[in-house]
Amino acid sequence: MAGPDEKKRWFEEIVAANERRILAISRSYAPAGEREDLCQEILLQMWKGLEGFQGRSAPSTWVYRVALNTAITFRRKNGRRITASGSFEEESNADFPAPSSAEQQVLILDDFLASLGKIDRAVFLLYLEDLTYAEISEVTGLTESHVGVRINRLKKVFVRRYCGG
Repeated sequence: MAGPDEKKRWFEEIVAANERRILAISRSYAPAGEREDLCQEILLQMWKGLEGFQGRSAPSTWVYRVALNTAITFRRKNGRRITASGSFEEESNADFPAPSSAEQQVLILDDFLASLGKIDRAVFLLYLEDLTYAEISEVTGLTESHVGVRINRLKKVFVRRYCGG
């Protein structure tokens, strides 16, 4: 990187291009009162790690990796545990009506994401962002076939739990 001005410009471009992703991860990993803190922590970690980014992956892949690792660490530091197994649970205690509004759909998605372990949550968030299996594999370290298996299982659990299927 040439200098501080160029670093700042590049950082601002990366943040602007990935703002929605950063907010989605913050929303999924922190309660409403702590989301802004988590967003700031993600941005801080991105800034600190920017010079180490060597361009071997797409900037968005790097952002996902930094954001997910920061979110998991944030949860641990703040005394909230993510299911250690990293796998999803079959049942939910929530009983939701059929979605009739965007707000209800968001509540259902939040409930589902909250029920997932850290690996499944990351995979599902990346899937919702329309990343390919190869891109999800690169971010998570799972094989592409393992990503596909997890996504298919998660879809089935979601349908059973929220669609009565």
